[in-house]
Amino acid sequence: MFQNQQFFVKNLTELEQLVDRLLPYLKPDIFLLLQGDLGVGKTTFTQILAQKLGIKKTVNSPTFTVLQQYKIKYNYYLNHFDFFRLSSQDDLSIFAELIINNLNVIEWPERNPQFWRNKECIYLTFKFHFFQEKELRLIEVNV
Repeated sequence: MFQNQQFFVKNLTELEQLVDRLLPYLKPDIFLLLQGDLGVGKTTFTQILAQKLGIKKTVNSPTFTVLQQYKIKYNYYLNHFDFFRLSSQDDLSIFAELIINNLNVIEWPERNPQFWRNKECIYLTFKFHFFQEKELRLIEVNV
C-alpha cells in the first residue's frame, strides 16, 4: 500500500486524485491521522474525502466541538475529529462507541495519541513546500 510515499499537491484537483488513490483502502475502523500546521489543508482533505464518500453536508473543522459525524450509509459514519484544543490528559472515552465500525479522521492526532493507539492507521503529514516561488503541499502517506 502506501509506505513512506510523498505526494506534491499544487491544486485541489491533485488533492482529489490523492483522495481517490486512498479510497480503496478506507474501511470501517480505519483511522486517518492528519498532521500538519494550521492552514496546510487537513480540513480541505477531509472535505474532499466526504464529498467522494457521497456526503452532501458541509464539512467544517470541528475545532470547538471535537467531533462532527457524517452519515455515509446506514449505520456507517465518517467521524471527523479535531484534537487541536486537547491534550493527552483529556479523557475521550465518551467517543469510544462512536469510533467502532466507522471511518475516523483525526486532525492533530498527536495531541491525544492514546485515543487511536493500537488501531489500524494511515498517517498523512501535510507540509508547506515552496518550489520555484510557488506554494505547494507535500503530503507524506504512511501505513
